[in-house]
Amino acid sequence: MPAILALLLIALALLLYWELVLAEGAHLGARVVVWLYDLVAPRYDRLKKFDPEVEATTLGLPLAMALAEVEAPRVLDVACGTGRLARALLPQVAFDGCVINADLSARMLRCGLAATDGLEAPDRLAWLRAAAAPLPLAPASFDAVACLEALEFLPSARAALGECMRVLRPGGVLLLTNRVGLDAWVLPGKTFSRAAFRRLLSELPLEAVVVQRWQMGYDLAWARKTAGEPKQGLVVR
Repeated sequence: MPAILALLLIALALLLYWELVLAEGAHLGARVVVWLYDLVAPRYDRLKKFDPEVEATTLGLPLAMALAEVEAPRVLDVACGTGRLARALLPQVAFDGCVINADLSARMLRCGLAATDGLEAPDRLAWLRAAAAPLPLAPASFDAVACLEALEFLPSARAALGECMRVLRPGGVLLLTNRVGLDAWVLPGKTFSRAAFRRLLSELPLEAVVVQRWQMGYDLAWARKTAGEPKQGLVVR
């Protein structure tokens, strides 16, 4: 009996480590995910090892150029964390718009606010505590919408994507990531295969879709919203 009990305790510890550490609570619901992100918020940037130069090169500059012809563009970062996109985008000379950061973790938002304190454009930056679905924002109210490294941790990736599309104006830019490779194996049922991700994008009113390898363990999709309605086959739950 003691040996069986010890094995059960080891199995339980491994299960908890997998779900709470490796999977970051993804299968346990939004409350657990938010609680975990509240816990790690002060260390989040260090844990993710964000490189400002890489972020500026791969996110900030390309998005600024994509929005160059839009006067004072409005950008929404869904599940923004500590505002990595804002920090990469706002310093770009070609960008004269604003960024609205939305996240459910209050502590992540506070840490993001502190991290962006040195930016020269505080009046072009806003923080909103809100879930990814539904978003408390008007339809077609943003020129670009991003959801980076977040879909796998949301209760419904399709519902969140549907909301991103709803608030994005026709012609606007969509940035979306999908976890792939070995990192996706620890999140069964929460990620898309590469083929399924492309099929999902094909069901949306999108054009100029480009999917590229991005950082470690992710694909990044760039696309523009067309004026049409979602094609038959997209189910938003």
